[in-house]
Amino acid sequence: MKHYLFSEKMKMADLILANYQLLYVLPYFEIGLRLGESSVKQVCEKHGISVSFFLMVCNLYTFDDYTPDALSMSQIPMEDLIKYLRNSHTDYLETRMPKIIDKIMHLVDCCHLKNGEMLKKFCEKYRKEVITHFNYEEEKVFPYIESLLKKEKNAKYRIKNYESNHSNINVSLNDLKNIIIKYLPAECTVENCRDVLIDIFLFESDLYKHTLLEDRILISLVARIENMFDGQ
Repeated sequence: MKHYLFSEKMKMADLILANYQLLYVLPYFEIGLRLGESSVKQVCEKHGISVSFFLMVCNLYTFDDYTPDALSMSQIPMEDLIKYLRNSHTDYLETRMPKIIDKIMHLVDCCHLKNGEMLKKFCEKYRKEVITHFNYEEEKVFPYIESLLKKEKNAKYRIKNYESNHSNINVSLNDLKNIIIKYLPAECTVENCRDVLIDIFLFESDLYKHTLLEDRILISLVARIENMFDGQ
C-alpha cells in the first residue's frame, strides 16, 4: 500500500495531528509544543536536529511497513541517534513505567490477596528486566559506539554481540495484559482496568518501534562503521 510519508515541508502540528503517538517521540528529540505554523524543517533546524533522522523516526512510528532506504540511513548522525535512544530510556524508566506501575498498584487494592501479590511480583520482575536491558545498552553498547566514532577500535566487542543478545522486553508486557484482561476478579471492573491497559498498549507499541529502530537502523549503521575499520 502506498503511503504519503511525512516530509520536511509539512507543518509540525499537522504531523502530530496525523499520529498522536508522536507526542511520545517529541521529548526524545527535546522538542516541546507551541509549534505554531512552523514546518518540520523549521522546528528541526531550531533545535539542531537532523531533519532526515526526525522524519525517519516519525515515519517508522506511523507506518508499519516503512523501511528507510540506504541513502536516508547513511545521512543519520550517529550522535543524534544515541542521544535519542538515551532520552527514550530516561522517559521509559522515570515517567512511563512508574505511571503504569502506580496504576497497577491501585488495581491491587481491588484484588484478592493472591491476585494482588501476583501483580506486584510481576511488576517488580518486569521493572528489573527493563532496567537490565537498558543498562546493558547504556554501559556497553553506547560507549562502544562512541569509541568507534572516535576511531578507537575495540577488538573484544562487535555489534553482533548486541544483536544476538537483544532481548524482547515486550513479551512480558503481553503477559501482563493477559493477566489483567483474563484473570483478575470481577471487582476489577473495565472502568478500573481501562486506563492502565491503554497505557500498557501504548507503551508496548512504543517499545516495539524502539526495538525496530535499534534492529533495523542502529545495528546496521554500526556494522557499517565496523566494516570500514576492518577494511583499513
